[in-house]
Amino acid sequence: MPDSLTTRESECVHLAGQGLEDKEIAARLGISPRTVGNHLHRAYAKLGVSDRKLAARRLSIAYSEASVLIPNAPLHPSDQPVSAGLPGDAETDGSSSWLLPAPPRGVLVRLGLVIAGSALALLFAIGIVTAGMVVPTLFDQIAPVEAR
Repeated sequence: MPDSLTTRESECVHLAGQGLEDKEIAARLGISPRTVGNHLHRAYAKLGVSDRKLAARRLSIAYSEASVLIPNAPLHPSDQPVSAGLPGDAETDGSSSWLLPAPPRGVLVRLGLVIAGSALALLFAIGIVTAGMVVPTLFDQIAPVEAR
């Protein structure tokens, strides 16, 4: 077991690796589901992963006394884990799919708003510069010759 993981964190990762949900893990360990989530979150950070399957895989590699690997079931493309490139992360069939997780909700909307706002600001700036060059020539054309 990696020295950086607490006993409770490794227990949570072990049970999560067996396919249990947070509520089931909480019932087995006598703690709240939120506490289980906190333990798993800290364990993911310490193991350098963002997925319970990869955390279990990393823990089983580091702690070879008991295997906590989940059988390789076909995953939905959105469930593909993000790998940090450590040994043992690649699937056993030899494929090396490096899919990134979907961005957090709202990120694409915010990005679109920033881009749209930037485009409007650029158009406004171009309009001011253009007006600054055009207005003096218009005044020259409109002003009577005697006033010049």
